Amino acid sequence: MKANQFMVGLAGAAMVTVAAANAVPPASPSAEASTVIPVWPHLAVPKAKRNLTIVNTKAYGPLIKGPVYWPTLRVFPAAKGKNTGAAVVICPGGAYVCESLFMEGTSPAHFFSRHGITSFVLIYRLPRGRLPSGGVPYPLVDVRRAIQIVRRGAARWGIDPHRIGVMGFSAGGSVATLAATHWLPANPEAEDPLDRCSSRPDFTVLVYPVISCMPKIGFHMCTQKLLGADAPMSLREYYSPELCVNSLTPPAFICFAHDDNIVNHANERSYFKALRKAGIPAKIIEFKHGRHAFGLGRPGTDSVQWPKLCLAWLRRQGLLPAHARH
Repeated sequence: MKANQFMVGLAGAAMVTVAAANAVPPASPSAEASTVIPVWPHLAVPKAKRNLTIVNTKAYGPLIKGPVYWPTLRVFPAAKGKNTGAAVVICPGGAYVCESLFMEGTSPAHFFSRHGITSFVLIYRLPRGRLPSGGVPYPLVDVRRAIQIVRRGAARWGIDPHRIGVMGFSAGGSVATLAATHWLPANPEAEDPLDRCSSRPDFTVLVYPVISCMPKIGFHMCTQKLLGADAPMSLREYYSPELCVNSLTPPAFICFAHDDNIVNHANERSYFKALRKAGIPAKIIEFKHGRHAFGLGRPGTDSVQWPKLCLAWLRRQGLLPAHARH
């Protein structure tokens, strides 16, 4: 499958008719999480626009069709008796035209919460082909705030505020790496209590991620949706995380499949190389098979190994207890 076919497939999945969508029983995202938290509770969005349009597909499961006006966090607490104190904000992918709610959201949230990591699925505002008036892409604005919410509420969920990570799949990898390289420091004097918390993630997990906005590396549709069709090179460079890594960028676990012909492998490799050059701990795994959009792993391929390899890496980094109960 070529990149343009994948793009058309996602767009088509996000625009199926109501009759086709109803051919599969619709999923209720809020029913799967114990709590749903608005990322910006005072955002001026009419109630009618706060509802999500969810379509069901055979290939990807439930997808959230854009636009998304009301970003939320869905909370999946660590399994009882297994809380490690770690947490992760999960950013689903979908080429910035939709969000893969199940395969890249609730499914990994269930897996990691079962292993003692409190998980938060972020439904972020999809970019609209231009920068908003504030000059910062909506997904970055929302993921920054999501991490601040989790850090501020750490005691409530039994979380160590210094072990909060971000995970991204496909275009969600763009969101995650932007969070890792364009974070906001804590402002102790801020009037808003959330702004007194840093938005820096303590680790990143990147699964077949889109990262770069550079012409020969990035995924064209994602870049166009994020920055606009005529974005100048200076803007592309600023929002290309592989060019923004420094000594404060958090460690990263990165994985992808060799037979993924959707995302240029230079995305993963260039980010990994930048991390290593900056002396940041990083792990990269290239599976033989899995193609793109394998979620927790495509059955029958070596990509199914990544979740447990990720847990092992987190333990080696001291982000999980060495002998966490499973």
